[in-house]
Amino acid sequence: MHTSVRGSRRWRRCVVGAVAGLGLVAPAVATLADKTPDLTLMGKAAQAQFGAQLNAQVDLNKDGYRDLIVGNPGGPDFRGSIDVFYGSKKGPSKTAGFHYEGPMAWAQVGYSPQAVDVNGDGWPDLVVGADNYSGAQQYAGAVMVFLGSSAGFPAQPTQIIEGPSTNSFFGLSVKSLGDFNADGYADVVVNAMGANGSLGQLTVYEGSPSGLKTTPVNTLNGAPPWIYFGRVIDTGDVDGDGIVDLLVGKTSPTGGIPGMVNIYRGTRTGYASSAWQTLFPVEQDDGDWFADTVTFLGDVDGDGFGDVGVSAPRHVLDLVSGGIITVYYGAAGGPGASGRTQIVRASGGLTYFGSPMLGARDMNGDGYADLVVGTPAYARPYLDTDPFPGQVWVYGGSATGLRTDRIYKLNGTPGSRDEMGTSLEAADLNGDGRLDLVAGSSQYTGTLAAQGRVQIFAGTAKTSPKPATAAQR
Repeated sequence: MHTSVRGSRRWRRCVVGAVAGLGLVAPAVATLADKTPDLTLMGKAAQAQFGAQLNAQVDLNKDGYRDLIVGNPGGPDFRGSIDVFYGSKKGPSKTAGFHYEGPMAWAQVGYSPQAVDVNGDGWPDLVVGADNYSGAQQYAGAVMVFLGSSAGFPAQPTQIIEGPSTNSFFGLSVKSLGDFNADGYADVVVNAMGANGSLGQLTVYEGSPSGLKTTPVNTLNGAPPWIYFGRVIDTGDVDGDGIVDLLVGKTSPTGGIPGMVNIYRGTRTGYASSAWQTLFPVEQDDGDWFADTVTFLGDVDGDGFGDVGVSAPRHVLDLVSGGIITVYYGAAGGPGASGRTQIVRASGGLTYFGSPMLGARDMNGDGYADLVVGTPAYARPYLDTDPFPGQVWVYGGSATGLRTDRIYKLNGTPGSRDEMGTSLEAADLNGDGRLDLVAGSSQYTGTLAAQGRVQIFAGTAKTSPKPATAAQR
């Protein structure tokens, strides 16, 4: 069975803050640290890991409000589950309008839920990974497709695509590719990090009138010395041609081998087997886990080109492991050709900084894409019995690049073991024109061990003003 590929972590505190590359220095933090969540949703079972995965980018039932999808890979026998909380003028419902539980022990349904219209009928479909699913082969993993309609989602998956081999863990990461071939059906990419002798594999699937085509368009294979190719992926249009590109992080399996990010350029016929560009560390530290998280940032500086963020959460500075995030700014030739970078460092006791990250959101409505960073192990000590409440930080974009006077931060419950920020989402869930921040705490223990919880912080004029006009920018 499969539970984690990260292995053990050494958690340390970092008290040094700086930004390099653009010469910016971090001023005092704008804070909403004690803001009370407007809605808290709780896991219903021990070890549910409720809130491990979040998606709120689509109005699933077409009522004018975006809906919140919550993936929970734990629960009874680690079957995993998926919940949909439908939006309204007051925000998401307090009870799930759709719930599905995995069909077998250790299926771990709930990874990387995507809401895309794969069959082109105008209704968003739910595509979700179950990386430990055992069908024809044990722990091959699977992707489940629930075709949407005016009646909602079916009680059971419309389609199940199984992984390529035993222990391939297919479905840990699933991402939308939009409609890259412009045929009217949404397409997706799915990882199988245990395939190809644990070197990893990515598979691109096209949509069709009946769902995802089971014959892939492309299969991208990892190569030594890196392993688990495809565990870290994101998608976004980095070259501005209107076709979604694929970002793949390759972390170092051992000392002496640098991590990197491969960019596979999207075309109308699919994705080439070799990378279009490769992003290398700007400031390298052996064993820093560079590319442990990769995110498409959108246009941070408003120059018309997409930017990319890459984390190195175990980067060591002065013998303290706090982590850094490197921003690669886009250009006509792509982010790998621009030569313009910026480094944001952990500060104020942060640990494992940059995992997770959420990009391509304009949190403060000024027309520039912002970066949301979760630090779920904020100030986590060595002793397992001590608290680590977690924090969420929001860094604003600007004409000169990513600002470091954070727009705001949010704290987990003081003295708790909430680990707030293990997952992040931002979307307008109540239709007021402002982005709301959603923070998952999959390891939260309330009345049940690791039941998990999701906290929703509604956007206000201070945290998320309505989008600025071109004249105001």
